[in-house]
Amino acid sequence: MWGDMSAVAASAAARRVPGDRNMGEDMTQQANAATRPDCDVVVVGAGFAGIYALWTARQRGLGVRGFESASDVGGTWYWNAYPGARCDVDSYSYAYFFDNEVVREWSWSDICAQQPEIQNYLRFVAERCGVIGDITFETRVTGAEYLEEAGFWRVRTSGGEEVVCRYLVLAVGALSQPKAPGIEDVDSFAGEAYFTSTWPRDREVDLRGKRVGVIGTGSSGVQAIPEIARVASEVVVFQRTANFVTPTGGGPMDPEKVAGLRRDPQAVRQGMRETYGGTYPPSMGDRRFSDLDEAGRERELWKAWEGDYVQLAFLDAHTPEANEAISAFIRQRMLEQVNDPWTAERLVPWDHPYGGKRPCRSDVYLQTYNQPHVRLVHLPDTPIERIAPEGIVTTEQTFELDVIVYATGFDALSGPVRAMNITGIDGVRMNDVWADGPVNYLGTMVHGFPNLFLPSSAMSPSVLSNMATLAEQQVDFIFDTVAWLEENGRPALHPRAESQDFWADETLRYAKRVPGALTTDSWYNGANVPGKPRRYMVYRGGFKRYNETCYAELENGFPGYELIAPEAA
Repeated sequence: MWGDMSAVAASAAARRVPGDRNMGEDMTQQANAATRPDCDVVVVGAGFAGIYALWTARQRGLGVRGFESASDVGGTWYWNAYPGARCDVDSYSYAYFFDNEVVREWSWSDICAQQPEIQNYLRFVAERCGVIGDITFETRVTGAEYLEEAGFWRVRTSGGEEVVCRYLVLAVGALSQPKAPGIEDVDSFAGEAYFTSTWPRDREVDLRGKRVGVIGTGSSGVQAIPEIARVASEVVVFQRTANFVTPTGGGPMDPEKVAGLRRDPQAVRQGMRETYGGTYPPSMGDRRFSDLDEAGRERELWKAWEGDYVQLAFLDAHTPEANEAISAFIRQRMLEQVNDPWTAERLVPWDHPYGGKRPCRSDVYLQTYNQPHVRLVHLPDTPIERIAPEGIVTTEQTFELDVIVYATGFDALSGPVRAMNITGIDGVRMNDVWADGPVNYLGTMVHGFPNLFLPSSAMSPSVLSNMATLAEQQVDFIFDTVAWLEENGRPALHPRAESQDFWADETLRYAKRVPGALTTDSWYNGANVPGKPRRYMVYRGGFKRYNETCYAELENGFPGYELIAPEAA
């Protein structure tokens, strides 16, 4: 079985640069320091993937440590505590299904749950599964180094601790690295400043009667602006690019649907993995756009709009012609909700089709601009020049403000991993490997970084699927892989370089099929971060195909990977 593994190990040794460091001394130090690991698995992050990874490790009989930078579980749903924060995936789907009793004991209050409820839910699951004691809170992982002689990972933390493990799971999420505003003199503002991505948790932010400027109209801006406008005396919204905004579909949970979920949670769990988006089967049109005349298309669009599935109004909604009709329909509905023609025109996204970038959902956002104390500043017309002590200075005027809210988003998908100091075989840095954009295989592993797993990272279905379903699927695949390794002599595993090339091509191949995916600037391709390499980072081949591709590797003995024979047991 190990015939080709010695060759791989020899190849790794051959790649070392003579004189680069004292290899003999270093390897002796590694062998002495890491003859035995401190635990089997280290899990970084305590959101959906992290909590489930901790529980799964324990269920598989593995010793595990968890680290979380926050003071509680929740991940994204801990930090994003801004006013109005809520999920845009329905609560029928956005939940765990690995445990029948969790499904049956928890009751959601709304189809689109708000942030406090989601974080409470994650705390409920973490406590019920007994993983809280495995987590060291308020601790960041500051570096991770692969120890080649031992085949272990050495993890360093902000608390000064070093932990050696066999397997490292970076469950750090896709949207956890805040993006800097990129505006001159940000620190000069004399008033209060907040980021939606790190909203204060230790105190209440009182915006009553204050003049508030909000920079950004992505998902967090769309959710926060109506809530801020309820209490602020003046709201000025600074928008760089407009986004599609459709109704949330929120409201009370349907008792019949809830009963259906609780009847056989495992069947629901498996069924969601058989869908394109990893969700509870959504409503969708039953007619093809191409088979309908103009009146029939309009009829189907209105039915879908009123049924909260306008993006799936037709069976062939993915085709350019159907997408164009859906996009035009949504734009018209958006225009109708805003009284001022100038403002309405600029709130509508004319530069990309629906789905080209992350769409937003709100029942009240557009109507907020009908209030006299809310004003839109369109930055393509009047850019921000700088932040001043008194407020925000554009090319047209100075806006005097008491508070600035930065809804500027994230260095998405690859940013959380790049924020760590990770070194693999031969001391190669992850940031160097990803210098031109993230590369990996199946969105979970990177060549040169054995036994390091990246759930919810780039090149997986990630943010274009139900992230709760994805967390379970990826963690299952990771620990099924770990079980295989444990059963087969504990080799080190990492993908072949050519597998990463194949996966990059697959990601692009499916993106090309989606109108606007490769022609729209968005955080899907890193365009929101100045200087970030452009690479399309979301797999759009569908959840079912993704899951099957992952498990084909496991079932066939990992043909897309290299196995390195262990030198230390």
